[in-house]
Amino acid sequence: MNRATKGRPNWANQTIWTADNLDIMRGMNSASIDLIYLDPPFNSNADYAAPIGSEAAGAAFKDTWGLNDISLAWHGEIQHEHAGLYALLQATRQVHGDSMMSYLIYMAIRIMEMQRLLKPTGSIYLHCDPNASHYLKLLMDAIFSKANFRNEIVWHYEKWTNAAKYHQRNHDVVLFYAASPTAKFNKLYGEKTLRQEQLLKTGYNTGSSSGRQIVRIYDKENPNVKRKMAEWLREERAIYEVPKPKGKALPDVWQMSALNGRAKERLGYPTQKPLALLQRIIKASSNEGDIVLDPFCGCATACIAAEQLGRQWTGIDISAKAADLVKLRMERELGLFYQGSHRTNNPKRTDLGKVLPYNDVKNKRYLYGEQGGYCNGCEHHFELRNFHVDHIIPQSKGGTDHISNLQLLCGACNSLKGDRPHEYLIACLTDKGWIKRKKAA
Repeated sequence: MNRATKGRPNWANQTIWTADNLDIMRGMNSASIDLIYLDPPFNSNADYAAPIGSEAAGAAFKDTWGLNDISLAWHGEIQHEHAGLYALLQATRQVHGDSMMSYLIYMAIRIMEMQRLLKPTGSIYLHCDPNASHYLKLLMDAIFSKANFRNEIVWHYEKWTNAAKYHQRNHDVVLFYAASPTAKFNKLYGEKTLRQEQLLKTGYNTGSSSGRQIVRIYDKENPNVKRKMAEWLREERAIYEVPKPKGKALPDVWQMSALNGRAKERLGYPTQKPLALLQRIIKASSNEGDIVLDPFCGCATACIAAEQLGRQWTGIDISAKAADLVKLRMERELGLFYQGSHRTNNPKRTDLGKVLPYNDVKNKRYLYGEQGGYCNGCEHHFELRNFHVDHIIPQSKGGTDHISNLQLLCGACNSLKGDRPHEYLIACLTDKGWIKRKKAA
């Protein structure tokens, strides 16, 4: 790894990408993000679109899933990288069918990439609802490890529906995981207790310690404190100035209103979240100057909240409308002219050290030795001159020229694979009966 760029982003602050977030994230430097918030599809079996005439008109996404919605290569990559997670996906299919398994494959391959992007001091907040929250929890345990689970936050909001056969469903779930035990966390506080309110009103309280009378001062400018100070000094009491009570530490149930149709910040985006929710998350798990990533940024609420709080940020969304909404909200809600960039091309990693051209003869000779002269597809033995150097993950999908992403294929396998991922080739060879089992890249 290149030490000069290790942990540094290879993109500019305030960059919005409109493309598949998997391709973009694969081109981002490792350990370059402090906080990830994602509000992905929920496997709700519904399609969403912003109303015609609204500021978000044109923004739409589907949330129905089947096996044709996922890449076979993702399935193979998960099998290779996370055996336990692969077993979970297989079990999910038995219990919940193809739809849930397809959705979890889509999510898993992206969360695996997010785990690589986080700094050791970083955190990730995954927003979901009861449709799949229990499955996503298992998925996150497999990728981030159960030891790094911090909270299952319940966001409770009022919603006036008339459910006939079940209780009203008035909450979402946010799964909070740390990248490591060293992840930063800023404790947040809510309303003050009656006792704390009384202490602030009085400005002090008295007591004793080791037989000596003491005074704790919470507000030295309070008139009550100024009036009593001379008396305490005469009595030779020990006087301590202590921080003001902050209130009750926030629990894992957050009572916070959802956006109604008349809210000033509402754009008409079908799954828009309130700024207050994102502000709370960003305050808790990042500091000023830190970098926030939202890989499903939609109408860019996380990006706007990050800007308000003095963080750097970047967002990714499949819809080109996201870039327009960032510009609109920066100007309307923050009074700032958007000076960031809108990109559709994949970033190129700069943290891999010196990288030779992928077809350099040195790469070819090294790989020939590593593979023992065997094709990494059909597993037949060939002379060096019969091999082609191939990208395991194609460059068009965020793959790099680094040796870890290269392999040797014979001419037939290279032609069959084309610009698709390696797992596609293995699946084709297996289906044709040319190899007996899938082989890890």
